[in-house]
Amino acid sequence: MTEFGITKTGFVIKPFADIINDLGSTSVLRRILDIASAEDQELWKRMEGLYYSNFVSTASGDALDLLGEDVGLNRRFLFAGGTVNLKLSGEAPGRVYNLPIGTLVETDPPVRRFRTLALVSLSSENKEAKVDIEATSRGSEGNVAASAINKLNPTFVQRNLNLGTAQVQVKNDLPTEGGDDLESDASYRDLQLGHPRTLWTLESVRSAVKSVDGVRDCRLFDPFGGVDVSLSKFNFFLFGGRRFGTQRLLGTPYFFDILVATSPGFLWESEGQVTGVHDAVENAIREVRPLSIFPNVRLANNVRVGLRASILIKSGHDRNAIAASIKENLERRVNTLGLGNAVLYSEVMCDTKDVAGVVDVQQLHLRRCPPLLATITFGRSERFQGEVIEMAVGENLPLLPDEISVFEVDARLIDLEVTDR
Repeated sequence: MTEFGITKTGFVIKPFADIINDLGSTSVLRRILDIASAEDQELWKRMEGLYYSNFVSTASGDALDLLGEDVGLNRRFLFAGGTVNLKLSGEAPGRVYNLPIGTLVETDPPVRRFRTLALVSLSSENKEAKVDIEATSRGSEGNVAASAINKLNPTFVQRNLNLGTAQVQVKNDLPTEGGDDLESDASYRDLQLGHPRTLWTLESVRSAVKSVDGVRDCRLFDPFGGVDVSLSKFNFFLFGGRRFGTQRLLGTPYFFDILVATSPGFLWESEGQVTGVHDAVENAIREVRPLSIFPNVRLANNVRVGLRASILIKSGHDRNAIAASIKENLERRVNTLGLGNAVLYSEVMCDTKDVAGVVDVQQLHLRRCPPLLATITFGRSERFQGEVIEMAVGENLPLLPDEISVFEVDARLIDLEVTDR
């Protein structure tokens, strides 16, 4: 081994090539340099994180909370959830009692309300069932003890169910939980990205309406808020001497329309101790609507959607299970569409063929009923009728701007003929 430095023959300078060779992975100096470089790398990562924490689209955790506080939008609590047992008694022979999605169950005072998340069918042959539930309001107040949920909401039963002499007992064997958890970064980020940075605008009112629990979608209409090109005098006036629209009479209130579609299980009008979505929307927009301009809150028309088709499946598969899976896919698809969004034939076809065991789908027709609040209309395709409207093969199902699609797995609009190959 060559010696450098002070030697018997004098001082020997270490060549540069040997110095580089000594900086191997096992050298002491190389290890010191690696440690120092690793600290520098962590510093650079921290600086990168600080930079991206300034933007809603890339921030996370505490940084995302601070950005939300800047616009007055705090991270929301989740809806508490759990499971209840439903037990039928006093039923009529041969009758099936369907409890739809959104059936309200509740506790004794102080009342805590929950809505069911799936359809439940009870009969003499199937007198008991379990169903998942979710609180109708966010926060820890939805966390209730076991056996606290003990009845159906009487207002909901009176308006939506026809039980007759039958009774349904309700009980949660386990406590509900999750109401004291905060929403995820992804959900909170989406909320901030859609939050307007202006006051007294349609955007700010729309954001306030959509933040109300139970609102599925909304649309706002401001008939006098812009240029009205429908007026006969449009394009025939002097810009300096005439207005775009007719002048408003002094003392006459100005209104704008809010069209609201609700989720299953939320009442529209307040009844008893149940606050309806209508009142909740008016309270939510009080601080963001322009002064002296008042909302006309209207309920959207629910249009029940179904289909008729022949389903060819592989031999050995359960026909009922495949039909149930198809309905579940379509329920997930249709019930997430917004106001006025058409039900597309291609999407329904894909959702149907994606079910395991399905070989082919033939003669698929989309179907609908006239809207609930407008079964008698003038013009277009709706006539004085109550029968099902069926589209041709390959044709989409269009909806008007004030209509929203609703898919129910037990609706009479669904006609599936499932056969083996």
